[in-house]
Amino acid sequence: MLDVDIEKLCTNILDMVSKQKVLDLVKKLHSEESMSDRKVVLDCVIYLLQQSQNLDYNSSFQKARIIQDLIWEKLNTGHWKEVWKGWRSVYALVAIYRIITVCECLLKKNIPIENVTKVPENNEFEDENIITAVIDSTENQTVISTQEKSSNQTEKENKRKLSNSSFVESKTASMKDIMEELVQLADMGLLLGAPVMHNCLETIAQVITEHLSQDSIILENEANLKIAKILESKEYQIEDVEVKLGENDKKLKLLERTEDLTIEDFMINYKEPEKPVIITGCMDDWPARKGPHKWNVPYLVKIAGPRTVPIEIGRNYTSDQWTQQLMTVKEFAKQYLKEDATDVGYLAQHQLLDQVPALAQDICIPDFCYTGEEDDVDVNVWIGPKGTVSPLHTDPKHNVLCQVSGSKYIVLYPGESTEYLYPHPTPLLFNTSRIDLQDVDYAKYPNFVKADGWHLILNPGEMLYIPPGVWHFVKSLDTSFSVSFWWK
Repeated sequence: MLDVDIEKLCTNILDMVSKQKVLDLVKKLHSEESMSDRKVVLDCVIYLLQQSQNLDYNSSFQKARIIQDLIWEKLNTGHWKEVWKGWRSVYALVAIYRIITVCECLLKKNIPIENVTKVPENNEFEDENIITAVIDSTENQTVISTQEKSSNQTEKENKRKLSNSSFVESKTASMKDIMEELVQLADMGLLLGAPVMHNCLETIAQVITEHLSQDSIILENEANLKIAKILESKEYQIEDVEVKLGENDKKLKLLERTEDLTIEDFMINYKEPEKPVIITGCMDDWPARKGPHKWNVPYLVKIAGPRTVPIEIGRNYTSDQWTQQLMTVKEFAKQYLKEDATDVGYLAQHQLLDQVPALAQDICIPDFCYTGEEDDVDVNVWIGPKGTVSPLHTDPKHNVLCQVSGSKYIVLYPGESTEYLYPHPTPLLFNTSRIDLQDVDYAKYPNFVKADGWHLILNPGEMLYIPPGVWHFVKSLDTSFSVSFWWK
């Protein structure tokens, strides 16, 4: 029988949303649209949704998947800015429809866990085949338990069902696997879709994630995974980690460091003159720094493991081999946040705290961030293994970079040095220097020797104020957790 908590979870989700509401909203989009080619596609969507309501769970789920694949093609035709917003709404609505189908299946059939099947780890199918397997399993049980049919007919139908399943000889999946797949469905609807039905996809993803975090042991066989340990006591000497510049370059200076900086001192001595500074002693009360909420890899995966996030793959974003990939936080940790990882993956400049509010409770927005023209503060999380690099670049807003765990080596150049730093001529990378500080090409960039800057090691529990227009290069010395706060 279903776990009581899972049954309650599915019931709560079905109280939030309904298939009829999804269908009504798609019809509304259809009635408001005037372009004939869009109306034709929406006609197909409406037809498939109406048809799927009269089908078994598996067929209904797969019909909805066909619709999502169709809308995905629409989302990826032409420039993203020019894509009709209605397609994003439809994509999100169909994600909701699929989640409803699974919840209905789990509740109405009350599947015993031992009958839930899973695809093998080396399968070539998409992740949601776990859910398909659940529904297949349910339909199989229904066939087997039907008494009205003759034994011959039942046996034949059972064989047909089993022969059509890709999961007969597969491993057993836990209900946790199914719940994680529902979170991924919701996240994909959020990432590619638009907020619909009071942004219920965000609520669904949050409530399931919170349920999973209560008693889950996410990183199985942690010792075998060789998860990188973050040693707070480890100290680095700057001469051991600094970039090796040429003999003719101006020597990088150590950046000023100050403790328990007051708002008044910050405004007068640093913000107004736009002077960078290291600030210590202002993160001691963060739950993320100590105790049961201390940020490390196991805690991250426990709290946010099933959430889907964009990961930068490659040396840095100026590299020809650089790309981005969507994966869950758990997959990111297992692949990139372990000691023997050979590839570099970086969760960079992502609003993870909006996505996972439980993590937002572990940090505090620095008071310095409320000294601007607006109260809005952009909060981004940066998580990566040793060796991740943000190349020399500049940002248009004030920035306080807070180092939660691990250490970073950082180089800064003032805006006055811009002409010596050779910004990229392309509009996409105009705020990024063409100079690779780890391997400077002086033949191409001879004036770089005139640039005058600072460098520093940002230790756990320290903040770095970076004024607008100040160029900065950042390299992780350990597995690193950082939070940046940008404001105008």
